[in-house]
Amino acid sequence: MDQVLTCPICRNSIDLTDFFCRACGAPLKEKPLSISLFKQLSLYALSVLLPPFGLIPAIKYLRQEDSKAKQVGIIAVVLTLVSLIVSIMLLFNLLNTYSQAITGQLGTF
Repeated sequence: MDQVLTCPICRNSIDLTDFFCRACGAPLKEKPLSISLFKQLSLYALSVLLPPFGLIPAIKYLRQEDSKAKQVGIIAVVLTLVSLIVSIMLLFNLLNTYSQAITGQLGTF
């Protein structure tokens, strides 16, 4: 049977599983994040396509108590870090190519 507690705001009885007070609407605890396939894919896409911005939702998932949510967060962090490393390597390669092209052009004068 559900344990009965009282709302810290209005002192009405609430269940342990309630996210909001039924009487006054006060938030009692945060609703768990969705781990649906669509949410996972969108988080992974954000992590790969916009690497630094993938860390924000990934950390939210890591803070959840659910082990599946933590797993989603870990995967998102890993994808973000790998994508960030690849992006930095590509940027340095591009800068090196342009530097060599400019040096080659300046050497012909």
